[in-house]
Amino acid sequence: MSQPNLFSFATSELSQDAFICWLLSWAKPEFKNADNDLYCCAVRLIQALFEKHSKEVPTEFEKVEITKQDKNIDVLCVINDEYVLLIEDKTGTKNQSNQLARYLEEVRKRPYKEENILPIYFKTEDQGNYDDVKDNGYRLFHRSDFLDVLNTYPGSNSILLDYKIYLQSISNQVESYESLSIDKWEWYQWVGFYLRLQKELGSDDCNWDYVPNRSSGFLGFWWNFKGDDNCGQYLQIEEEKLCFKIYVKNPLDRGSLRAKWHEIIQLKAHKYMPMVKRPSRFGHGEVMTVCIYEGDYREHDNLVIDIGKTVQRLRNAEVLLEAAVEENT
Repeated sequence: MSQPNLFSFATSELSQDAFICWLLSWAKPEFKNADNDLYCCAVRLIQALFEKHSKEVPTEFEKVEITKQDKNIDVLCVINDEYVLLIEDKTGTKNQSNQLARYLEEVRKRPYKEENILPIYFKTEDQGNYDDVKDNGYRLFHRSDFLDVLNTYPGSNSILLDYKIYLQSISNQVESYESLSIDKWEWYQWVGFYLRLQKELGSDDCNWDYVPNRSSGFLGFWWNFKGDDNCGQYLQIEEEKLCFKIYVKNPLDRGSLRAKWHEIIQLKAHKYMPMVKRPSRFGHGEVMTVCIYEGDYREHDNLVIDIGKTVQRLRNAEVLLEAAVEENT
């Protein structure tokens, strides 16, 4: 039986903020002799953050200042009154409301050289897309990056070790989709599966996220976008379901386009993917399912996912949709 872990209860971003601040504080020069193992781990964290910006780390840490929630910025770490690590810390949530640009602009108002401001997007869970993060000049610091730092620690501090165990447990769950029976998959296994699909399908438009609905929602994955702003077509996975979707801007066109795309895809399905059928009911919104794959699209061996065969089935869905789009041109 595993021992109780503080961070299995302290799961909020504020708790993670506190841990990051606590660890960075050990890089202060006055603590070097108090606990050299913690000091070295903290220094390694700072080095890893600098490396994300391909920036050379100061040879000496004469002064290290850490503040939390300064103008809503999660963590600010100022080194030698010269270098600023601007850390936006996320667990399961994502950046929103233009916050990344606002925080960077706030720090730019302060007396630091532009080239010495190092924005970091510190993400210990996973998300489907980081384009907005990169566009705002932030560098990604993933859970794996943090574990690499924490694994350098040879000491016995229970706070650090608890946090390392907690982070590793998330990675273990995310990776367990490869071996866990598919009928037992929960959130983290779907995350791991979707991350793998992004790599296997190799398309720039692959994305995934939580989709709320009246029946508690699902973790969705979508890709292979076709069409235009008036009527687009794409593929979407809704956990066990594989759907052929359209989005229609004009409400007056929705009924006719829904019927049209259902007919085209159903016609082509006989050649490319025979087990595609009509959904149990048609929707009427801007986004509608026009066809679905009958049954679970995931191939498996004794309920253990077969990634190769599953990806091939999704490739067949891509070919079917592309054939339907060509039929319409």
